[in-house]
Amino acid sequence: MESSHPIIDKTAEKRVFSLYQLNKSIKNTLESKTGNARFWVRAEIAKITVSRTGHAYLDLVEEANGIQKAAIRGNIWRSAFEKIKKELGESSASVLQVGSEIVFKCSVSFHEVHGLGLLIDSIDLSFMLGELERRKAEAILKIKKDGTHLLNAALPIPLVIQKIALIGSPGTAGFRDFVKHVIDNDFLFKYDINVYAASVQGVEAPTQLSKAILKADKDNPDVIVILRGGGSPMDLDCFNDYTLAIDISKLQVPVLTGIGHESDFSLADLVANRDFKTPTDVGDFIVDRTNSFSSTLVDIATRVGSRSKTVIHREATTLSGARIILRDLPIRILSSRKRLFDTLRLDLNRELFRILERKSETLLGLASTMELLKPSRTLARGFSIVRHQKKAISDTHKVKKGDTIDIELHLGSIEAKVKNIHHKTEHGKK
Repeated sequence: MESSHPIIDKTAEKRVFSLYQLNKSIKNTLESKTGNARFWVRAEIAKITVSRTGHAYLDLVEEANGIQKAAIRGNIWRSAFEKIKKELGESSASVLQVGSEIVFKCSVSFHEVHGLGLLIDSIDLSFMLGELERRKAEAILKIKKDGTHLLNAALPIPLVIQKIALIGSPGTAGFRDFVKHVIDNDFLFKYDINVYAASVQGVEAPTQLSKAILKADKDNPDVIVILRGGGSPMDLDCFNDYTLAIDISKLQVPVLTGIGHESDFSLADLVANRDFKTPTDVGDFIVDRTNSFSSTLVDIATRVGSRSKTVIHREATTLSGARIILRDLPIRILSSRKRLFDTLRLDLNRELFRILERKSETLLGLASTMELLKPSRTLARGFSIVRHQKKAISDTHKVKKGDTIDIELHLGSIEAKVKNIHHKTEHGKK
């Protein structure tokens, strides 16, 4: 053995091993210690490379608070890789990607050239799904406790949806189904669809989706539609991101989700205004809503038209009656007034004749009285009229002694001179 103090023991012979010998020794030691035992290990995939020959090479790490605590290389030979992909099924792409935390069965291997590594032959999908469900359940409890799931649901959806902000991956089948269903609707309704492309699978998907919905919210559409066609629970896990769910809940525009299959339900569905089973169901909702409003308008227009016809007919009848009344009423009024006038005329004539007759009788009476009161008739009964200076007098005080007076008799007159005057008072006394 080489001395740890070469200055003291300079004569000791050095034993030098070749690198191959050292690595071979390490390999033998590991094999003897592990005995090719297989272990279940949990680690995160930092890098994955698939060779042309079908082998997969993984860089595996373990981190805590952003600090790398461990790292090692993992190898999956082609036969094992094909078996693993078959076992994972449609979740294969979501599991075997950078950022995935996996639980795998492996044995420790050491190669003289490639060094230490883990030979992986199986991946436990149930562990990953269990972890996904655990995190999802925790997030749901937290969201419901805070009432976050009620925020977007409180926003009113317009009666007619015209401007649609579409969030998703344009290359997916669900995306194409929605667009075709809405644009090629049977009612020929027109919609303004603005696409905000974002990945709907993988580690970067939540971040891209958040950026897309925040950008769409600023453009003030009628609704924001988030789509993802069918997929495995691993594929849809990006929609269970807590930060994405919070971003959706804070939007000022109603969010409609159509994510996965009928049995799938994500955090994005929970905080959305309305969630639908598939992208096509979202399209049906939008088109049916427009059709319902259109049918209401048609119904209103029909009722307005019917009511208008009824009113117009009624008013036309009224106008026709009014026209007849306006035509006949003046004639009836004139006829009535004419009859009244004729009656008044007859009454006036009769009254006039009665008045004239009474006045005539009165005048005749007056005439008779006047005739009786004529001076000539009075003079004929022996009376006379005494005049002084051509004025009739009835008072002796009007003349004096020596005045000449004229006395008119019934036949002739006498001129005399006053010789004596005998005065008499009003009461007959001298």
